[in-house]
Amino acid sequence: MDRQQDSTFSPLMEGLFRHVPRMNFYKFCQYIEQQHPDLPPLGKSETPATDPVRFRPVPEMGFPASEMKRVEWDREFPERPPTVRTTFLGLYGVDAVLPYAWLDDIVQRQEGHDSLEGFLDIFNHRVMTQYYRIWLKYYYPAGFRSGGTDLVSQCLLGLAGFGIEGSSEQIAAPPSRFLALMGLITQRTRTGDGLRCVVNLLLPGAEVEVREFYPQWINLESPARLQRDEPISLQRSAVLGRRFKESSSAVHVTITPVDIHQVEGLLPGESIHTDLMALLRAYLGYRFDACMNMKVKRSLLPKAQLGESRVRLGLTAVLGMKQMDKQHQAITVNLGRYVGLAAGQQ
Repeated sequence: MDRQQDSTFSPLMEGLFRHVPRMNFYKFCQYIEQQHPDLPPLGKSETPATDPVRFRPVPEMGFPASEMKRVEWDREFPERPPTVRTTFLGLYGVDAVLPYAWLDDIVQRQEGHDSLEGFLDIFNHRVMTQYYRIWLKYYYPAGFRSGGTDLVSQCLLGLAGFGIEGSSEQIAAPPSRFLALMGLITQRTRTGDGLRCVVNLLLPGAEVEVREFYPQWINLESPARLQRDEPISLQRSAVLGRRFKESSSAVHVTITPVDIHQVEGLLPGESIHTDLMALLRAYLGYRFDACMNMKVKRSLLPKAQLGESRVRLGLTAVLGMKQMDKQHQAITVNLGRYVGLAAGQQ
């Protein structure tokens, strides 16, 4: 790279050009596009005139040690884009399929090789850029955009029910967070293992215990009584008392955090607690309710003393930290209840 600094490339790109044999071809193309956001993406325009670089094979027959070998500039025409010499998918070079007579002329720099090489480079550059566009289209992490605004993410969110306009505004969490739960949300059933995965998405490493078929009392709006207008059927609607116990629509979740940051974030009103309720709404929906508890080691709780620590009465305030009983190494904190449908519950 014996040339002066090119103003069209940043110092970062100049450094990448010097170490191009150590780079991945796809990542290199992404850096090129990020360096020139005002230009069309590589391979999307009708002419390569807008592409900031040219991809050309290495005119050699040696064994390639990397995907790209070097970057070259035209000394006679310094305004031309730099040439990136590649070692694959070329019409001439190591893995070319053209007749060997043509390849030998280019490799040995015979008379007239410039015209043949220039003609083939028209197709070489186009093949390389289209190869990059194919990878960008079918490799999801490469095309992902912040917030899940890319086309593939929007289609995936549509499968989970978030593709309807305005649906994302009804959820207190960013829609892109649900991309990690696509395999769970799109299933018809809701399982305890799936609920553990939902919680561990926000709390990595935390121990999650899910108790299914958790019993709860359901209050009756109209208790059974003798009346003429609405007769009672002993076979269908006869219930003694004002409430009954039901065990098929609620689960009990106990979370054991691993550090103080998870403990503080799980408290009602904090960020993790808000996001957790949003994920439960997306996963459980109206089908189930969830009683949330947090089991906290007493060593993770702040001391109950005047200071800057945020001690909350009824949640994290504990007296007698020095004289801990072995049977009370952990305390249980009520995190509230997720209710799928509003009903008279106790």
